[in-house]
Amino acid sequence: MTDNANSVEQTLTFRPWWIYFLRNRAAAVSVVFVLTSLFFALVGPTFYQRLLPAEQRNLRNGVYQDYDVINGTSSAMHWLGTDYLGRDTLTRLFVAVRVSLLVALLVETLNIGLGGILGLLAGYFGGWVDMLISRAADMLFAFPGLLLAILVSAVFGSTARDLYGGTGRLLLVATSLSLVSWPLMARLVRSETLSIKSRDFILATRGLGASNFRIIVRHILPNVTWLIIVAATLDVASVIVSEATLSLLGLGIEEPGASLGLMIFRAVSKLERYPMQVFIPAVAITTLVIAFSFVGDGLRDALDPHSRRIS
Repeated sequence: MTDNANSVEQTLTFRPWWIYFLRNRAAAVSVVFVLTSLFFALVGPTFYQRLLPAEQRNLRNGVYQDYDVINGTSSAMHWLGTDYLGRDTLTRLFVAVRVSLLVALLVETLNIGLGGILGLLAGYFGGWVDMLISRAADMLFAFPGLLLAILVSAVFGSTARDLYGGTGRLLLVATSLSLVSWPLMARLVRSETLSIKSRDFILATRGLGASNFRIIVRHILPNVTWLIIVAATLDVASVIVSEATLSLLGLGIEEPGASLGLMIFRAVSKLERYPMQVFIPAVAITTLVIAFSFVGDGLRDALDPHSRRIS
């Protein structure tokens, strides 16, 4: 009886993680939505251009622009209408989603690289290393995150634009948002590292003479990778909202670039006359945030060993 129970428990525990993930229908559907959004963000403007007659193809910065149609409504030529400069809303939406996802990718790369490494070092070595990293994280936690990002963008925004143009502005937004993201990642990884390093297999490995570097890379890092992936995925939703907020305040991506927040920023003054120009990017932000939240929840249930044992 006991052997059968142990066999069932092992089957549940060591079943591939993606089986657990696919059991969460909301997460599975959200992955399809995110991948579809990414595909259209990358190839959407070019594909849309090929649908137009050759003499009407006019892509500027990846956006189809028609000077003869200003603030136009939905039509056969412009499926979601145009804005105040005659730019096609659909292609501009594709480019804006691409920028939002690119900013999220840059932020999470910095978040994982900085927060993950510092969390591992703080949790494993402890002592003055832990105190120094934890106090730096606490200092950033004490400062309102979005306000810090706004401050950095406002102070260095013009310099970044003058030196590197639109690319510099994008990198500045990503850097400012990563400044307020890494402390949480570091704290989560530190907590998990503290738990893992006290386990018997770590003590046995240290007793066999393994170096600190080997223990961290070969034994601790693989056991905290699931936490890093889940935390980064859930943080994407926050990054998308924060990037849109910066652009909405005029401190993020600037013209002729495109972002979801910038689209709302340019259209909000015409809200009463052209509500769809605000509604469309707002819906895009909402759906992306919900989708990444579901994906993060699904990954947490699938990758967290404790959740898998319970299921």
